[in-house]
Amino acid sequence: MLIFLGIFLLCAGVCLVEIPYLKKVKSKREKRIFWSLFTVSIVIVGVRLGIETIARCAEILFPWFVIPFLILVFSTFPQIHYENLQPLLEVGVKPIIRSILVFTSITSLTFIVLLTVFPAHVAEPDQRNRAFFTGSLIGGGIMIIILLLGILVLGNTYTRIALYPSYELARRIEVADFLKNIEVIMAIMWFLSLYFKTSLYYYATVSGLAQILELKNYRILTLPLGIIAVTFSLIVYPSIPYEQTWDRDTWIPYSLLFGLFYPLGLLIVGKIRVKHSASLSK
Repeated sequence: MLIFLGIFLLCAGVCLVEIPYLKKVKSKREKRIFWSLFTVSIVIVGVRLGIETIARCAEILFPWFVIPFLILVFSTFPQIHYENLQPLLEVGVKPIIRSILVFTSITSLTFIVLLTVFPAHVAEPDQRNRAFFTGSLIGGGIMIIILLLGILVLGNTYTRIALYPSYELARRIEVADFLKNIEVIMAIMWFLSLYFKTSLYYYATVSGLAQILELKNYRILTLPLGIIAVTFSLIVYPSIPYEQTWDRDTWIPYSLLFGLFYPLGLLIVGKIRVKHSASLSK
């Protein structure tokens, strides 16, 4: 359990890093601290109000995420160049498998955090399964569309080296000299998605630690763990090259360990214990 809590808190710190990087203040430590404190303070407020409040807030703001996303998609259609997709499968099988693992590690393996929410707040197994797979399909579909648009509009080389291809796509949108600077809307979308992602990681951390410590109220842990999360955000990625090296060489086995193998091992152990208890009762 402590392993999961440490991973969730670390992931919350990683999410706090992304906003200063998007605001291009990565080299200014004071501004990084400000944006991390600003984000974690909003996260703490949401977590203290409870997971139901966070979920309802996400439900309300979901259309405000979808509408700008659709504007981004349809506005980039005139700049699409289909020749950017050629040649297909030129790099071989191994890079494709690696790309699939990277995509899966981002879209699916991190959903292990939802196991701290679903059992306590969603009673029906069918509802849990439907929500899990629906969310996976929607999130994966959005990522596929953004990656595809990045290649079709920006080209393969620029998409590969760009830190935020979706932001670069938004910067290139210009429709009839009146629809400009849409990257601001993209930044808002980015902030909203990071907020809810950080809130889930943070809620899983504080609620899990409260259960271990047998506390009646997890809210007393929100402030001290928030300070730790801010500290993580300042040291987890010293620079962008370090982040890119981590994502390329370490993230895949790391996510496979805590998102697949470790939960699978716990599931197998649980099944064995149930069968062993059933045999002893007989």
